[in-house]
Amino acid sequence: TSGTGQRDRMATVTPTFKWAQSRSKVFVTIQLTNIDDLKHSISDKSFAFTGVRGPKKYELNFEMPHAVDPKASKFVPGRHPRFDIAKADSKIFWTRLCSDKRRFKNFCKVDFDKWKDEDELYDEEEEDDSKEEEKKTGEVSAMGVPPSLGGMTQEGIEKLMSEVKLKKGKIDEDPDSDDDPLSDLEA
Repeated sequence: TSGTGQRDRMATVTPTFKWAQSRSKVFVTIQLTNIDDLKHSISDKSFAFTGVRGPKKYELNFEMPHAVDPKASKFVPGRHPRFDIAKADSKIFWTRLCSDKRRFKNFCKVDFDKWKDEDELYDEEEEDDSKEEEKKTGEVSAMGVPPSLGGMTQEGIEKLMSEVKLKKGKIDEDPDSDDDPLSDLEA
């Protein structure tokens, strides 16, 4: 009996897998180690994975609810194989990984280490936009303050900060300071 014939007769098992997304990618991590004969494919709306571990053959095939870019997607080998699947439209927030939400209910888990909520993805986009704006308007000082903050120049900000330090110094020298020791309270 050949090894290939034996593998064809193996029972097929669905592996446990995790998923998460960023603005531009969907991450799928297969929760298996030491996989032999690993094969995978990603098309515009489908995902397929097969592999053998010990006496079991694992298989995972599903349709995705939104289109992806197979050419920009990649396989990341490692302890647990991961797939970085490029979204065709980065503006779409995926509410699920599989078109059939019930099919892999017991096998598909959220990867909370990589997960971003919809509002976090939009906040991230706004942060990226503000970084781009900083690049357009000029450099950022060592303190992380743009050269023009609310109409103030870097020199104006530094002057304001030094005035605050001077006033703080005068407050600390005030003889009526609250730093005096408290008298003992009578019982």
